[in-house]
Amino acid sequence: MKVVILDDWEHIYGDNEDVARLKEHFDVEIFHDRPSRETLIERLQHADIVIPIRERTKFDKDILKRIPHVKLIAQTGSGLAHIDMNEANQYKIPVATTPGGSSAVAELIFAFMLAYSRKLIKNHEKLKSGIWTEDYGYGLEGKVIGIIGLGKIGSKVAQIANVFNMKVVAWGPRLTAERAAEQGVDYIPLEQLLKQSDYISLNVRLVEETKHLLKEQHFELMKKNAFLINTSRGKVIDEEALIQALRDNRIGGAGLDVFTEEPLRPNHPFLELDNVILSPHIGWKTDNMFKLFMKHAVNNILSYFLMDSPTRIVNQNEIK
Repeated sequence: MKVVILDDWEHIYGDNEDVARLKEHFDVEIFHDRPSRETLIERLQHADIVIPIRERTKFDKDILKRIPHVKLIAQTGSGLAHIDMNEANQYKIPVATTPGGSSAVAELIFAFMLAYSRKLIKNHEKLKSGIWTEDYGYGLEGKVIGIIGLGKIGSKVAQIANVFNMKVVAWGPRLTAERAAEQGVDYIPLEQLLKQSDYISLNVRLVEETKHLLKEQHFELMKKNAFLINTSRGKVIDEEALIQALRDNRIGGAGLDVFTEEPLRPNHPFLELDNVILSPHIGWKTDNMFKLFMKHAVNNILSYFLMDSPTRIVNQNEIK
């Protein structure tokens, strides 16, 4: 049987130990480029198993229709927005997922917070230009962090915030006071969270109820020096409203890893603002996460084909 690994843009998996484990049982081919649609379909014509890297390849209705012989999509990560699951179910293609990159994303959130609070980027740029600044930054201890969405990532952020002796409050579309209390976090309404928080971290999934979750009226509620971090999805925020709030200095700044349009176009307004810290959707991208994704993907494949004990098949009931 043949396994095709797609989208290894970083050339991470050539000497990966779990890929080597996979090669003991299967014919494995790894691709590192961004193929055209027709090239992608051609590559998958003889594939029994596909390992996509995160959401880099879209498996829409047309593509799934042309690869119905694929016996398993061993997805890396837990996101499925790039796969037409209705079509996968129709062709009875099992889809397995792996745990997401919650630790890596939480680390990036605090990288944003520390870079902003200690003015690292501005001080770095001044020092390299010969200016020894006497400016001061902000300490995290005692500050309020408002976490919007207390799932795996939000919970990890809360744990780290406690180490910094921050006050942690949270709200989520489906979060309850009881669930928040189990993690030692205070549950408060969204409007109250926005008014109180020095730092606000968005950690919700993009679904219909979270699209433009934060709009103009919400930025009006925030503190003048509040710092907003978004590592979830760009559409969770009304970007036009956020850009205007940043231009008017109604909030202190923003740390953004995700955008409505990716990659950002060269003339995007975010690139012209001096109170934002930007990164190119790297929240999950660490060596640890790449290894973890492949380890679980390979475990899913071996469990499915060699042990007759499928694990983490998200559509198992739908394809019976």
